[in-house]
Amino acid sequence: MLRCETDLSLTPKGDSYQLLPSSVFGMLWLQTHFETSTWDLICAGAVRLKAESCNALCRDAGTAGLTVAKLPAVLAS
Repeated sequence: MLRCETDLSLTPKGDSYQLLPSSVFGMLWLQTHFETSTWDLICAGAVRLKAESCNALCRDAGTAGLTVAKLPAVLAS
């Protein structure tokens, strides 16, 4: 089955990235990787991850077949 939908998105917010599930597959995958107590925060887009954690999450999610959209941080000049 070929899907083009994004499952997870990571958006830069200061020195961290906001994590948002973008599909049912993304949310289910997150539920297997994060504690039950954080699910409401994840659904609300209230979870922020440092760059190193984002890289690990992208690798793990990609290995599982998920599509992750990670927007690059824009450096102010």
